[in-house]
Amino acid sequence: MSTSQTSTVKASIAVFAKKGLDGRDVQDRIPDLADIVFSYGSGYGKADIAFSDDRALSASTNENLDMAGALVDAFGQTIAAAKVKAIVIDNLESSVGVLTIGGAASNTFNGPFSGATYTIDLKPGDRAVFASRTGWTVTAATGDLLKVACSSAGAANYHVTMIASSS
Repeated sequence: MSTSQTSTVKASIAVFAKKGLDGRDVQDRIPDLADIVFSYGSGYGKADIAFSDDRALSASTNENLDMAGALVDAFGQTIAAAKVKAIVIDNLESSVGVLTIGGAASNTFNGPFSGATYTIDLKPGDRAVFASRTGWTVTAATGDLLKVACSSAGAANYHVTMIASSS
């Protein structure tokens, strides 16, 4: 049985602005960026692991997403990421709580963050997209936990998608 996977990360902003000046329209276009496409495999620009899940946290609770040995993909396989290539976290508009991403107490996955204590906050309706063609190293049992914490304001429902490579 063969396996294949193509992953596309869409993360850009396109703008078209128009203003009437001196009897004519002046236009400004900011084109969107090209998609980041990962072919199947490992190495630069390649991914062979995909994980996606809708998750919920009660107010004042948190969870650690273990990228090397606990998350299960759509095929029932436990993923063991060696390099995370992209992560999207979407704090759904139906949420009340703010999500804080990063800063696990131990075994922290630093990924796109500068260090183990750095975090970002996502208010309801916010989305964070991180992508790296090279990937961020995951080290099983010492650097594989991405903490997601919910504020005391109320529950949060979020969606997470990750693509990675196994080596």
